[in-house]
Amino acid sequence: MRRREISIFGAAAVALTFLGFAAAGRAAEPTPVGSWFGIARPCPADPALDSALHVELCRLACGTCSTAPALPPEVPMMPTLLADGTVLADDLGSVGAYTTAHGTWIRTRDPGFPDEKKSVRLQATFLWLQPGPIPGSVRPRFVTYFDPGDPDVMLGFIQYYLFPFIDPATGMAIVSPASSSGSFAGNHIPAPAVDPLVTSLPRTCTLADRCLGTYHFVIRRVKPQ
Repeated sequence: MRRREISIFGAAAVALTFLGFAAAGRAAEPTPVGSWFGIARPCPADPALDSALHVELCRLACGTCSTAPALPPEVPMMPTLLADGTVLADDLGSVGAYTTAHGTWIRTRDPGFPDEKKSVRLQATFLWLQPGPIPGSVRPRFVTYFDPGDPDVMLGFIQYYLFPFIDPATGMAIVSPASSSGSFAGNHIPAPAVDPLVTSLPRTCTLADRCLGTYHFVIRRVKPQ
């Protein structure tokens, strides 16, 4: 009986080992989760330097497009998409200028924005805090396209919306008048006109929307070495 038990357990161990190797050998389904690096440049795209795909993406995203003169001619960027829907983002401007951005991302087919063949559209928004001359927060719309057949590169665009909820004269947040009607109202929440957590960003990106401009980008996955 003892010998038979050993034989059974030995066979089970071999089976489990085989299953383990089989599972390890199966390729995981590609996902956009991970860290990415790339360079964004202002729309409209330059037909002399960019492909027709970039030119068309800019046209669909912002039409003729306008960008605030103060924005740089390119923005190296490093977004990270986490499996729980969190997104973290840094770009070259965050070096000594503003904070790491924090936000959320989703897979979406929102009909208000362009689609790209064979690709899943991802949309994200995040916040970073910035100092003067216009202190407050920037909350961008980040749209990118993930193709499971080419999972290590993504094309996309980003639009920067300014929320100047800090008064430059006082250095204090601009808030609504105190209220006794809500438990969380009062001087802890920015006034609605400058609140970076508004329900949704405008569909358009113009200076009248406090949108500083639209950039198009290509980002590549940061892989283990």
